Amino acid sequence: MNSRRLFIEEAKQLQLNFFDFSLVEDEACNPYIEGRLHLPDEEGKFIDSYSIKIVVKDGYPNNLPLVYETAQRIPINIDWHVFPDGHCCIVTPPEEFLICKKGITLENFIIKYILPYFHNQLFRELKGYFLNERSHGNEGIKEFFLTKFNTDDSKKVSQWLLFIAKKKEPERTAECFCGSGKKYRKCHRNTFRELSIFSIPELVSYSILMNKSL
Repeated sequence: MNSRRLFIEEAKQLQLNFFDFSLVEDEACNPYIEGRLHLPDEEGKFIDSYSIKIVVKDGYPNNLPLVYETAQRIPINIDWHVFPDGHCCIVTPPEEFLICKKGITLENFIIKYILPYFHNQLFRELKGYFLNERSHGNEGIKEFFLTKFNTDDSKKVSQWLLFIAKKKEPERTAECFCGSGKKYRKCHRNTFRELSIFSIPELVSYSILMNKSL
């Protein structure tokens, strides 16, 4: 099933009480959904809403749709995590790759990524800053890998990414490649396996990035 047809079928099956939307096709027969995304609080009560548009891209479900805030409530500004063409910066490129490695569903994307994104936007509107903010561009990518390895040492992460690029997984009882002294299976086994799906050139490129001062 191609990307557009899959997107249409998933949109038709969406039943989310916090999202009132319509499925639309433009003049070129490209499908998208648009409507009001209602933000619930911890008790499930709606506290605000945003007008949004979700546009499928070629390669879906192995890449994320584009998301737009259509009422011009959020400034089109990278400091607000909105790109110059108006689409929202939901996750960093390496995060998107990992999220979509086995494909993503439209429902999961809305619940797990779009909803938190607009909750964060609302928080900034009310408080003047984001509750959970990742930096833009390469700095955001660095923060992603630091979080994955649970460290603040980018030089070490650079070395560990090169180790993963060798594509040779340690024995489960071996000492972890990070030097913690723990057994590999109890330390960075999950991280190794998750990040090893990146190609060797990608891992090397990210390693170089982690080694740079931005």
